Amino acid sequence: MHWKILLGFARLAFGIALAWMLFGRPGKRGYARVRSDGRIEFAPDWIGLCAYPLVFFYLLGLATNDLLHRHAGPWDFLNPALLGSIAITLALSFPGTVVADDGGLEAIYWFRRNKRIRWKDVESIETDGKRTRFSMITIAGVDGTKINHSSLLADRPRLLLEIQKHCTENLPPDFPREPVES
Repeated sequence: MHWKILLGFARLAFGIALAWMLFGRPGKRGYARVRSDGRIEFAPDWIGLCAYPLVFFYLLGLATNDLLHRHAGPWDFLNPALLGSIAITLALSFPGTVVADDGGLEAIYWFRRNKRIRWKDVESIETDGKRTRFSMITIAGVDGTKINHSSLLADRPRLLLEIQKHCTENLPPDFPREPVES
């Protein structure tokens, strides 16, 4: 009986550690990487990269365990199906690396098609004006393409400076509406 209690505490500690890895350090995301060819990469940090597969397999394990051990009623498949779909959604929402160069912005994903917006095709830039745990910058192109820079990616101030440098004619006068260190 004691091992079940210890297993419950271990699962709780693992869940708390995963939540911290994903969301507990929004201001500690590091700096953008400047490549020798002039490209600037805004990538997720290594802790976030490790957390996504761990969460995916954790949820898949919970779904499998639930599916194998529940046989009471006809609706018992709903909980494992929900956990499995959350795991798949999480895998597909893995944040891509945003890359800025002289031509524009590109979002490079692992499990989806990449997106590209040229600087001259930027139609709108939305920020919430403050740096919070779940703040996001959304850059939209004239063709409807959207690139997001979430709080899981590196160096939000540097991305705002790059946008300001390349899109001066498309920006409101008070852009970026938040303090940016130079």
